[in-house]
Amino acid sequence: MSRRDLLVLSVWCAALLALLCPVWARPGAVFFNHGDLYTYHAPLRSLTASMLQSGRLPFWDPYILLGVPHAANPQAALFYPPTLLSSFLPVARALMWDQVFHLLWGGIGLFALCRAQGLDRAAAATLACAFALSPLLVYRVTAGIPTLLAALAWTPWLWLFWLGGETGFFAAAAALQLLSGHAQFLAVNAAGMALWAAAHPRRVALLRALVAGYLGAAALTAIQWILTAQFLRLSVRTGWSGANSLYALKLSDLAAWVVPGILGTPLNGRWASVPSEFYERCAGGVGFVALALAAFGLVRSRRRAPAALLGAAGILLAMGPRLPPARALEALPPFSYLRTPARWGLLANWAALLFAGAGAMSWRTLPRGARSLAAAASFLLLAAADAPFLRPQDPGPFLAANQRVVEELAGKSERVLTDPALANPNKSILYRVRDVNGYEAFYLRGVPAWAAAVQGAPAADASRVFVSRWPSEELDRAGVVARLSSFGIEWRKPWPMADFLDSSGARLEAPLRIYCDGPQRWRLRGRPPQGAAWLTLAESGYPGWRAWLDGRPARISAWDGIFQKIRLPPGAAGEEIFVTFDFRPTAWPLLCAAAAAAWSMWLAWALRRVETA
Repeated sequence: MSRRDLLVLSVWCAALLALLCPVWARPGAVFFNHGDLYTYHAPLRSLTASMLQSGRLPFWDPYILLGVPHAANPQAALFYPPTLLSSFLPVARALMWDQVFHLLWGGIGLFALCRAQGLDRAAAATLACAFALSPLLVYRVTAGIPTLLAALAWTPWLWLFWLGGETGFFAAAAALQLLSGHAQFLAVNAAGMALWAAAHPRRVALLRALVAGYLGAAALTAIQWILTAQFLRLSVRTGWSGANSLYALKLSDLAAWVVPGILGTPLNGRWASVPSEFYERCAGGVGFVALALAAFGLVRSRRRAPAALLGAAGILLAMGPRLPPARALEALPPFSYLRTPARWGLLANWAALLFAGAGAMSWRTLPRGARSLAAAASFLLLAAADAPFLRPQDPGPFLAANQRVVEELAGKSERVLTDPALANPNKSILYRVRDVNGYEAFYLRGVPAWAAAVQGAPAADASRVFVSRWPSEELDRAGVVARLSSFGIEWRKPWPMADFLDSSGARLEAPLRIYCDGPQRWRLRGRPPQGAAWLTLAESGYPGWRAWLDGRPARISAWDGIFQKIRLPPGAAGEEIFVTFDFRPTAWPLLCAAAAAAWSMWLAWALRRVETA
């Protein structure tokens, strides 16, 4: 970029920071959101930060849903550099700065892409506004889903490097888009690139670069996507039937893409359904200025086919179950994991930006002042529409600790059952309390059957478990010591988290010392009674859990449908035994070595590339 480019871009960044100033300049504030920041992302980042501060990687999360993999959860964003902010700042504040950074990053990427494609600075600034301040990005802030915003912010960078023939940088950008926490937009953008390239005269070269770039990204992210793929295979998503029609685009929603708020919003009370539907289905549009440019570009462009194909595919696929062809595609992996079809709308928004870029190619005949005025108008109109969604909020009431819960439950190795009426079961992560219930995008597939056995009826949906029956024998075996509700804490004496069983599965009471050395390690010491055949641990079984009996590896079997047990050797009765259970992801040393080698090779290439530039 030239100095003038950097000057214009600096002015643009300053304007965006000024728009966001009421939040970032207010001590302790975060962006107003409808809850996911508090109910999901803040607890996950809190666990990551506390484990990293203790010098350990957080592989396992025992605090919700009987225990789930943490590093394998892409929304934990464990390997994404901005996640480290939570290790230095209060979690909610770190997430706020994460959102500020990605709004800036998305706009900077679009500006750079426009300049690389020959647009003037005013057009580049106009389209940077149309992307960074579009509902597509801003509504992710208000919905409280920073991982969606982060993934979207990388989109223009991928197109910049791809169209510029920088396959190495494209691979790194795709890798960071995946690591940022939401592979859905990685898949959507990849499909869009393939469609666009297929209709382009340079299709062979573009498709070859696309494949090479994503293969490079796969090597760079082996440490994440292999773990995530394993988690998906063993999660409730395995039996997922496809897209959720609640989050599928209606044709009437397109009116909100042209005139934001015309259908009402959750903020003014005129949106008839739940807020999450609004933030998915109405997250379209590029602003009036860019839309006018897009209309002009559609009429004047000589190469309409690639962008037109992209836009049509985006709208049709966003309709999901409402349209038979899209419904058939949504039933196929990996598309079957995209339970929010409206997110295909990214392709339609991107097509509008492509047409707007084509339209802006023709406005160089306008005076420079008129072009600058159009860029300012684009910013001001979008900023006025966005301002109600970007207001400050105090996170304290949502994340403040209940002192009684801290004193009586925090840090215990036993479990609790939170009343499903409580708004935030994942707050148990903040308390370091092991909860039966929870909220998670995907979790272990054995949990719904276990929950139904406890409840006597189905007690789980695609992302939540809401067991309420108390007490029960199943909860006792799971080590549930208390029920937490708005009325207080009810106590019960359960089975211990580890115990002895005879060959028929009956419990044998005997002294057993249990030490929990953090979220992913247990140590057990005791003397098995006569007839003891098994030692159980009420922690969810998952590949990567390993056990040692008196220093020798012990084979882990399933117990009670979801938990773990190891067989005791003959003659162990009366003899003191020492057992360790420890969790580390499958093939972890190999994955680390592969990722380290891939990034080392990439860095060596990047340094040579910069030196020869």
